[in-house]
This record gives sequence, structure tokens and C-alpha cells, in this order.
Amino acid sequence: MTTQHMHSLRLSAVAAGMLLAFGPASAQEMSAEELAQLTRPESSVSVGAGYVGGNGSRFGLFTGQKAGDTDFLGNVDINRRDDATGTWLRLKGRNLGLDNRDLRFEHEQQGNWSYFLEYGEIQRHDPLTFTTPVLGLGTTEQTIVIGGPTHSFNPEVKRETTSLGLGKQLGGGLSAQVRFRNERKNGDRQFGFYDVGIGPKFAAEPIDQTTQEFEATLGYVGDRLQLSGGYLGSFFRNQDSLLHLNGALGAEAAFNSHSISLPPDNEAHNLNLSGAYRFSPTTRGMFKVSYTRGTQNDSFALPSAFGHSSLDGQVDTTLVTMGLTSRPTSALSLNANLRYEDRDDKTPLRLFFDPRFRNYTGSGFNNDTSRKTVSAKLDGIYRLPASLSLFGGVEWEERTRAIPLSRSLDWRRETTEWSARIGLRRSLSDTLNGSLSYIHSDRSGGSFHTTSSYRFNDFFSGNGPNQSPHLINPFHWADRNRDKAKLSLDWSPRENLAVQATAQYSNDDYGAIKGSPAGNDKGSAMTYSVDATYSLSDDSKLSAWVSQDDSRMRQRTVMGWKNSVPLFLWRADLRSAGSNAGLRAQVRATAKLSLDAELRWADNRSEFRMHNVGAASVPDISFRQTTLSLTADYALARDHGLKLQLVHDRWHVSDSTWTGEHIFVDGTTANSNANQNINFIGLSAYFKWI
Repeated sequence: MTTQHMHSLRLSAVAAGMLLAFGPASAQEMSAEELAQLTRPESSVSVGAGYVGGNGSRFGLFTGQKAGDTDFLGNVDINRRDDATGTWLRLKGRNLGLDNRDLRFEHEQQGNWSYFLEYGEIQRHDPLTFTTPVLGLGTTEQTIVIGGPTHSFNPEVKRETTSLGLGKQLGGGLSAQVRFRNERKNGDRQFGFYDVGIGPKFAAEPIDQTTQEFEATLGYVGDRLQLSGGYLGSFFRNQDSLLHLNGALGAEAAFNSHSISLPPDNEAHNLNLSGAYRFSPTTRGMFKVSYTRGTQNDSFALPSAFGHSSLDGQVDTTLVTMGLTSRPTSALSLNANLRYEDRDDKTPLRLFFDPRFRNYTGSGFNNDTSRKTVSAKLDGIYRLPASLSLFGGVEWEERTRAIPLSRSLDWRRETTEWSARIGLRRSLSDTLNGSLSYIHSDRSGGSFHTTSSYRFNDFFSGNGPNQSPHLINPFHWADRNRDKAKLSLDWSPRENLAVQATAQYSNDDYGAIKGSPAGNDKGSAMTYSVDATYSLSDDSKLSAWVSQDDSRMRQRTVMGWKNSVPLFLWRADLRSAGSNAGLRAQVRATAKLSLDAELRWADNRSEFRMHNVGAASVPDISFRQTTLSLTADYALARDHGLKLQLVHDRWHVSDSTWTGEHIFVDGTTANSNANQNINFIGLSAYFKWI
């Protein structure tokens, strides 16, 4: 169970405040030990054990805690400071007995040098257990068996990260930092493939990967100018180049090899320079320039039938950002930004598949992924009389992208979007503040391009082969008008009571393409939230919150397969709705006993509501969680005590993807326990010292 770090440093401002409030005489009456508690860093260590009971696999998704397990709970937070030299020594460890543990050592002399060494682990335990006849899971040689003896398979992925960092103040406002990070990733991920003409079959992706990052930065801080520039390199290496499939393969066996490529080796190199300049006390400018070259030149595990031994992939990305903030008058503040990004895909176009194979609808070539984005933004605030502030701005963005040789949808080379925002903020009274804003945006672009020949049994519109299909185009490309309004209130009717409330609503209208009845139609989104905090005393308070979101999208399309299948118009009324609420009480019950009780509730639902599809609609997906937690902290003395943690966690998940007797045609099934209940109890002893 995750235990929060204890505060490592008492705020010295507390001691300063006492001097201001009570004067030097009162401060002198405090003992040296009491003053030390307020001004010197505190260290702590906690050790204990936790037990998990109940039935469920989602509770320990990343911690590894499972029903029936007793786990070690350990945290360490050591802080030492040498006042004479200004040298700090820190050691922090979290969740030392769980699967998401981390440990960090830091040593620094303020204003001179610093270094750190960090190690972390995190392990994801798949909440599903698969029962499958597939053999060789966990290796790169897997055998597909239909209806054979089954066995259980629990996919897990473990990450181990080691980081090292160095820093040095060079004098004259110059500083340098160097950082190295190595991540090792091992395990298996649930996987599958579609055997052409037969259906989905189960497999597991073997993972044996390493990612290394190296970063070097040089910084300068002057009276007016600040600069930071450096190099960042990323190197990905995969020990497994492909997954080889054997056994019961149907139409898939028509390929020369029964292999699925795994993520290839790749690397990226980035050079960057950013800075800021203060032109005057009221005007400041900033900039950032960045250039990145990403390459993928990993040799193919199997020879290509078309003579290619590697993709020879190369993508160069240039990024330039400029900004200016100014306050020309006491009433007016302005902010302007300009951003340019150019992703230039220099990968050569090569043939990798024969488009005639089994009526393949693509061109057989890899696609050009080049794209360019230019955006500009200007906003400001003008302070009016009567505690009013008028704010607003305009924003413009243009995106251009390369058109691929073949895709089963229409493609748009260019989209442009304008947005305008205006709002009013006012102090309605001494206890009530509020703001109201409105945004209108308009997105349009060039014509849509047909990117597939549609000669090989592709989707089409009913006007015959070789015609534009008018499928659902990606909603981020479609013409759209959006109106969005937001209201926020901040109310403090009493000194010990604060309430914040926000409400936001947006409405989207999409334009039809070439008069087609298919495409994006309408969309809307609504969110609201209310938070309240009531202070019983300086160290006791009650809080509550509730929020809800509701997003909807209507999409329509015309679909058919081959000339012999009738076409029909169908639509999906998509909806995603969620509700969250919570109560929390943090109470100092006695001088030695502190209680923290929290109740959280969440309910989320995804609806598809498909009409005229010729079959049943996709079932809704729902998720509910209720969590009750209690933490009791009993201080046996000033420097040690006991902490008790109790958690009751209830889950309900309804997802048709993982229900039914045969998810995969090879007979593989997954245990999808819709209702899970977990109880956790943990007891720790902690020790603190200065």
C-alpha cells in the first residue's frame, strides 16, 4: 500500500512568523529542541506489514499486492544538512516492499555542485488470467493449437530504471547538468492476430527491451538574460526482433513466413536552445529552438522479397517557439506566442507488399508521415473599475500533412482553425468571486483526396467501384464549428469555509463532405464540479467534492463489402459519461491521535447506440469503484509512533470484450471477474529525528 512521504523540512517561515508575532522574548522562551524542530530538516523511517484479503486482481495492478499476500511496507526519508558548508545529504525510499518501489540518493552543496543516483521498479500485473492451448508463451517461438489442452497464462511487464545526474555551478551565472537514464523492460503483453478469413487468435508479445537516455545542459542566468541549451539522446534496443508462429494457421500460412515483426531498434538526437530576455520591468520575451533527428535503421530479421534489408527510416523535426509578455499599463496585460513545427519524413518510399495478394487494398508502399504545424496566439487582460477584469484572445492554427499512397478513407492535406475567446471576471462581493467566458472556433480546410484505388473489394459509396467511399473521416480533420462556455465561482461565506464550483459546456457542428449523408454530425461535452472545504481547527478539516462529465458524438457512414453486398446507412450515437464524488475528514482526535477517513466513488460508462447496422449494437462498457480508507496515526512520543491503514475497495466492470466462452477462435478465454472486493490492513511503526 502506498505510504506518503513525511515532510522532510519544517518551514523556517514558521519560526520567522513566531518572531514577528510574539517578538524575540517569546522566541527565547522556547527550548532549543522546539526551535530545532521548526528550523532544521526532519528525517523519518517507517517499517511494517500489510495484508490483502478478498477476491480481485485490479487492486495490485502496479504494486503486486494480491489476495492472501502479506507484504513488507517500508519508507525512508533521511535529510542531513551541514550548516557550516551548506551541504545536503538526502536518501528517500518509497514502497520498498512492493513492486513499485524506488530509492533516491542526493548529495549537494548549495550554489556549487550536486549529484544524485536513483533506482526504481514498476511492474504491471495484467488483471486478466488467460486459459489457452497456445504453446511457447513467453518466448519468440509460439505454437497455435486449436482445441488442445489448456493452461493458465498471466502476462506481466517489469520496468527497472537507473538514473544518474550531475550538476555544477561554473560561476558567472553559468551552470551545467548531465543526466543518464537506463530502463530495462521485460515480460509479456497479451497480444493477438487476425488469421485472415478465420478470426482472432491468441498470442503474447515477448518483451526484452532497453531504453537509454543521455542529456547534457548548459545554462546561463544574468540580470536580464536567461539561456539554456543542450543535447538529448534516446536509444531504444529490442533483443527480440520478431515473433514466429507455428501450428494451426489458416490463410495466414499463405505468407512466406509465419512471423510478426516486433518494435525495431531506433534512436533520436535532439539539440535545443531556449531563453528569455527582460526588456523592461514590464516586458519579457522568450524563445525556444529545437532540432531532432530520429532514425530507424534496424536490419530486418527476415529478408524482404523486394530486396530491402532495412526501412532506413529518418524523420527530422524542427521546432521554433517565440513569445512576448508585456504590461504596457497598470490596467492592461498582453501575451503573444508563435509556434512553428516541421516534421520532415525523409524515409525512402519502398514496396514491402504485393498489393495483388489476397485483394490487398493498399499500395504496398510505406507512407510519408511528414506534417507541418504553424500556430499563433494573442490574449490579454484589461482591468476595469468596480473589480471587473475583461479577458480574451484569438488563436490561429494551420496543419498540413503529406497524403499517403493508400488508405481506406479520404485524406485531407490541410486544415485551418480560428478561435476567439472573451470573458469577464469580477469580485462579486467580499466573499464571492466569479468568471464567465465564451470561446468560438471554426475549423475548415482543403478538399478531401481519395487515397485508395478501391479495386480490391474495398468499402465504397454505392456509385460503383473506384468511387470515393465517404466513410467516417477522422473527426480532427472534419469541418467543425465549436461554441464553448465556462462559468466558475469561488465562495467563502465564512473564514473557515471555502467552496469552488465550475461548469463548462461545448457544442460541435460538423459539415458534410460533398453533400454525403455520411461523416461526423454533432457533438457536445459537459462537465461540472463542486469542491468544499470546512476547517474545524488549525489541524482538522472536512472536505467534499462531486464532478460529472458527459461527452457525445453522432457519426454516420455508408458501408458495404464487395459489389454483392447491399450498402446501408448506419449511425452511432457515441457517449462517454462519468460521475465522481468523495468525502474526507482529517481530524486531530487527541493530542496523540490523528485520523484521516476518505470515501471515494466513481461511475463511468461508454455507450455506442448503433442504429441500422444489420446486427445488434455493441454493448455498453461500464465501470464502478467505491473505496473507503481510514488512516490512524498514534504518536507514542514526539519522535515515534504507529500508523494503521484500512482500505475497502470494490470494483464492478462490465466489458463485453472479455466476456463469453470463446473470445479467440483457438479456444482461449480470459477470466473476467465483473465484481471484485479487496480489503487491506497495514500496520507500520515510524521513527523521526532531527
